Amino acid sequence: MSTLYTTDILRLATQIPYTDRLVDADVTVMRTSRVCGSRIIMDAVFEGECLARIGLEVKACALGQASAAVVAPLLIGMKEADILAGANDFSAMLNQGAPVPKPPFDGLAILDAVRDHKARHGSVMLIFDVALAAFQEKARNKPTP
Repeated sequence: MSTLYTTDILRLATQIPYTDRLVDADVTVMRTSRVCGSRIIMDAVFEGECLARIGLEVKACALGQASAAVVAPLLIGMKEADILAGANDFSAMLNQGAPVPKPPFDGLAILDAVRDHKARHGSVMLIFDVALAAFQEKARNKPTP
C-alpha cells in the first residue's frame, strides 16, 4: 500500500485549489465514496453550459485529494460532456487497463498505481462524480416555462 502514497502524491494532496466555499452558488452537491467514506462537497456557478466557478470541501484520503488537485483546475470552463469523457477515460484506465486519459486529464497518470487497489477507485473518481452531480442538480433546478 505504501507504493500508492508517494512523495509526489502527498505533495499534490496539499495543492487542492478552490477550497473557499461559494456563498452565491447556483448549486451545492455532495458525493461520498461508499467504500472508504471520502467526501467532496462542491459549490458551483455556471455560465451557460459551462462551469464558471467552484468551491470545494474535500475530506478524502491523500489519493482522493491528489485526484481533486489534478482535476479541479481543469473543470472551469468545461461542459458536462467534456467532464464525462474524462471520467469515462479515467474509469477505463482504472478498471479496464486502458491508457492514461487524453489531455487535459493526462495528469491523472500520477495515480496509475491505484489501478491495482479497487478500494481506492471511488475516492479518486469522487471529483468527477461531484462535478457531474452539479450539472445534474443544475438541470433539476432549471425553471420550467
